[in-house]
Amino acid sequence: MAQPATHVIHSGKQVPAPGDWTPFEWTEPSLGKQTHGEVSIARAFGTSGNLSSGFWRTGPTSPGAKADGSHSLTYSSPLGDETAVVLDGTATLTVVATGKSYTIAPGSVVSSPKNLEVKWEIASPFFKKYWCIWDGTEATASPPTDLLITNINDNPEKWDDYHFTEPKEGPQVAGELYFIRSGGSSGTMLSGVWRSGKGIAGTNVDENGTLTTPYTGVLGDETILLLEGEVDVIETETQKKHSFRAGDAIGLTAGMHITWISKGPYTKKLWVITKDVV
Repeated sequence: MAQPATHVIHSGKQVPAPGDWTPFEWTEPSLGKQTHGEVSIARAFGTSGNLSSGFWRTGPTSPGAKADGSHSLTYSSPLGDETAVVLDGTATLTVVATGKSYTIAPGSVVSSPKNLEVKWEIASPFFKKYWCIWDGTEATASPPTDLLITNINDNPEKWDDYHFTEPKEGPQVAGELYFIRSGGSSGTMLSGVWRSGKGIAGTNVDENGTLTTPYTGVLGDETILLLEGEVDVIETETQKKHSFRAGDAIGLTAGMHITWISKGPYTKKLWVITKDVV
């Protein structure tokens, strides 16, 4: 039997074909229709709620930008909670309601709650970010109310071994992780950083640091920015192989059985896991 249309591997590149960039248009509640910068979509849907990811950029020739490439806009993430990683450029973000400001630069991870109005002052000449937006159908009891700014290079004292149970293969250990966010404005929204390689826990890790594990996304859809290393994803049903390198966006589908292979010596990723129920 053919798989549902949602059971696919999603992917995107930081430098897509020129024709893959389109103006980013949305309706800002306090300002109406807006067009700022350009967007390239890596993931357009998930198995539940509204899930999307991709890349956004601005520069001297981008919609809404100034001649020098600097850019000023107000954005309240009305489409859902957004997790973003700065890839190029710098900006100052100011929460309109409180006046609290943050400076972001390459490596910054920006966690924005849905409907939090933020003023973005982007420095010239260029700015690019990876983004993942999630909006479920059920609001959570205590949603976040401020920006959370972290960094992909944060190195907490303690990383936790990633334990999970696959329906067919049973208990697995695959690398280690730490959490950035454990909840969002709706449904399940988790985010963090994960790594694997030599000397890092794993049920199946070879002498070169390559980790191989079955995976069906038991916690929900997973949307990824690969930060370091190389990964192969093999679809169990078709044996189709997808290969990714650092900088690529990846989308895994809850319930789709795959084999995940993180090549040694080390691999690192930013992950966002979403599901329509907590």
